[in-house]
Amino acid sequence: MKNTPHVLAFLTVMLLSVTACSPTLTPIPPATLPPASAPTDASVPGAQPANPATAPAGPSTGQPSNSGPVSLEVLSPLDGAVVNTPQIEVSGMASAGAVVTVNDNILLVGADGQFKTILALDEGPNLIEIIASNDTGNETSVEITVTYEP
Repeated sequence: MKNTPHVLAFLTVMLLSVTACSPTLTPIPPATLPPASAPTDASVPGAQPANPATAPAGPSTGQPSNSGPVSLEVLSPLDGAVVNTPQIEVSGMASAGAVVTVNDNILLVGADGQFKTILALDEGPNLIEIIASNDTGNETSVEITVTYEP
């Protein structure tokens, strides 16, 4: 075939043009992903739901693992405390498996229900917001003020 070099050159140019004009791929927003309960391909050993982050963590009982109200108790510091150190330990108890945020710190509560974190304080009054939530969206919060006086 005597036109082979021209055909190859043409195909190369076409491939480069298509590649140069290809749109940028953007990820699919999470809202359009199928639910975690979407069926998996049973013929593939170890197949996972499309979104494993939302898959149930343990055996299914038909109820979410944390379907009730969330408990939250701040053990320290006490509201209104005045301290002379630039850091303070915030600790307490919450429902096992809950997520607790202490200002910007995100904590996962263990099976024992305890949480603990260290916060840096600014001089003067510091508002500390502690929020506990579970996987069904139940939430409770506590706000305390601690004053740092060096």
